[in-house]
Amino acid sequence: MTEYIVEPKSRLQLRELARMLRRYLKLENEKYFPITELLDVLAEVFDNFSYEVVEDSELPIGTHADTDVRTGHIRIKESVYDGACDGVGRDRMTIAHELGHFFTLCFCGFKLERNFSRREVEVFRDPEWQAKCFAGELLVAEHLMKGCSIEEIVSECGVSYDAARCQYKHINR
Repeated sequence: MTEYIVEPKSRLQLRELARMLRRYLKLENEKYFPITELLDVLAEVFDNFSYEVVEDSELPIGTHADTDVRTGHIRIKESVYDGACDGVGRDRMTIAHELGHFFTLCFCGFKLERNFSRREVEVFRDPEWQAKCFAGELLVAEHLMKGCSIEEIVSECGVSYDAARCQYKHINR
């Protein structure tokens, strides 16, 4: 069950948000998105964004990073940050996912509400799905990777095989 609900957004809307960010950063033609470098850029550009790399023991087991949507502060496990710097696809995606929460909830201000009814939520209203979708669209730009194989996406975009397969499916429909 989803604890929170956000206003509905489609993959196409989240793709456009990722593409707008790439355009703003003048990275619209870069296949390998510099996700760790973006953290420092955002900290300079946005007053309501900050991040810190914390010891792995500071976050619960199973949590690789988290975002405080009230403050725009992201905490990233040291092993995840180091992995992302080394090009580990899963770790790069983790950071992009947290940036998805920042952009959708802190920057764009998508409305967030508690799901007290405990009802099933449509996937496009799930903040975790939206952040995951944004992350995939940011790291695997549809306009650059359409027609590429899954292996090419892994190699050129620096994402895991699973992430590449997911994006491949959505890009080449």
